[in-house]
Amino acid sequence: MRPVPLAARLAVVGTALAAAVAATVSGSSAAPAPDRPAAAPAKPLAGLKVLMTNDDSAQGRDAGFGTDGKGLYELRRALCSAGADVLVVAPWSQQSGAGARMTPPGFNPVSFTVQAVTPPAAYAGDCATGSTGGAVFGVCIAAAPCASGTPTASPADTVNVALSRFAATYWSGGPDLVVSGTNFGQNIGATLNHSGTVGAAVTAHEYGVPAIAFSAEVPRDLAQIPNVPFAATADFGVRLITALRQRRALDRGLVLNVNHPFVGAGEKLGRPVLTDVGVSSDLGLTFLDEVPRTGGTYRLVPGAPATETRRNADTTALAQNKIPISSLDGDWGRTTGRGKVAGVIAQLR
Repeated sequence: MRPVPLAARLAVVGTALAAAVAATVSGSSAAPAPDRPAAAPAKPLAGLKVLMTNDDSAQGRDAGFGTDGKGLYELRRALCSAGADVLVVAPWSQQSGAGARMTPPGFNPVSFTVQAVTPPAAYAGDCATGSTGGAVFGVCIAAAPCASGTPTASPADTVNVALSRFAATYWSGGPDLVVSGTNFGQNIGATLNHSGTVGAAVTAHEYGVPAIAFSAEVPRDLAQIPNVPFAATADFGVRLITALRQRRALDRGLVLNVNHPFVGAGEKLGRPVLTDVGVSSDLGLTFLDEVPRTGGTYRLVPGAPATETRRNADTTALAQNKIPISSLDGDWGRTTGRGKVAGVIAQLR
């Protein structure tokens, strides 16, 4: 199958978003779009094979703040409730900021252990009826069983091992979709280039499997951090995937990055919108201290985000409590603005 051009993908995603807007996570009772069935099936994702991963680990041990995979388990629950058949293959431990890093073998083989993980008690029976039985695995870089302190595989590693080998032990035809997340914290603007959540989705694209990365915004008010909108993100994720599936938009060229806002008291959730990736960094990373030319130590801390200069940016939409959805091309290639470089290369012949 030939890759679908980005412009065509954007058009299809825009159509699917229009359908999803009618029933956003705010619980809107708006009438369905004319081309959408009047009544959605009880299990709209029945038969859909979904490989899940994240960069927050498979273990889900942080039940309070949700930094260790709670978002994955909330999204897993929602997908299975909608009828999806879900297999989880995720990093053994935390890998935020890993980007699309893969572990290279060098001159000797590198051992990856895919080890069964018992889901947290609150999510234990969520996916038991699927063909996978709700199986969850963590991946570490070791020949022995994964344990505390064992080096972990990256998000890209987990997708690599799952799509090249392990997922076939459950599905002879492989997954229909790779879902990465839900991440603890937004991945927007320049930050998403370094996101393990997005890196996993891009790795799936390399295998020709459609992929969606989901992230939930962390509130600026530290007292509200336990309220990161994992459940709302999961609910919207089901709506979006259902709309994409109904319009046969889950093709091999699809790579989406979705961010759900944290909506504070007195605020209103906005609509899902198709956005471009911004150029600002929401983290606003800043180095403190001065270091002499002989070397020394800096401290890296979050700072004020840079002013966004790109129109229709995901950073701007999220700040307005909208749900930004960006369609990614999944590679580092560039087809525009190459004239000067081509001229230089021509002179070197």
